[in-house]
Amino acid sequence: MAGKYAARNTEGRHVVAQDDPLAISLLKEEHHVFRTLFDEAETAGEARLAQIAGELCMRLAVHMAIEEEILYPALKPIIGDDEVNEGIVEHQSGKRIVAELEQLDGTEELFAAKVHVLGEETVHHIDEEDEDLFEDAKAAHERGEIDLNALGETLRTRQAQLYDEIEATGETGKTREAQPDEVEKAG
Repeated sequence: MAGKYAARNTEGRHVVAQDDPLAISLLKEEHHVFRTLFDEAETAGEARLAQIAGELCMRLAVHMAIEEEILYPALKPIIGDDEVNEGIVEHQSGKRIVAELEQLDGTEELFAAKVHVLGEETVHHIDEEDEDLFEDAKAAHERGEIDLNALGETLRTRQAQLYDEIEATGETGKTREAQPDEVEKAG
């Protein structure tokens, strides 16, 4: 049975539609994984919660990196600053919690609460992307203003590179993510 988040994967604009360009389908599929993992986290025991949190931290780091390196810069001149800047700010909030979780082992009193809050913030963010940002991007794609299939290939390639780096080193290495001072400049 799907929990409160994963149930959305089969609803409305969260569904990977047949006519979704590759960039959107790739990111929506990742969103489905996030919702499912956050649901599992809600009822997981301490050991399993620590495993889920580790997977979420790794997947979120890669997901945010490819959006910030590739998707957001490509969309900003087409759909405007507001949605992209909001996404960057929401990523910064998520990164703070991810950084805190990566310093913990899962036995701490606030560990489950941190995972829960990360879930609430992440699902809010990905829901907005599915419902607004991706729809605006898809409309621009249909007007010929951006090729989201080619962009999807770039996203997939970079995603694979980052996962390979994690497998080889345990770290994502240097990414070209938006930094906090860029967020301040963006406002």
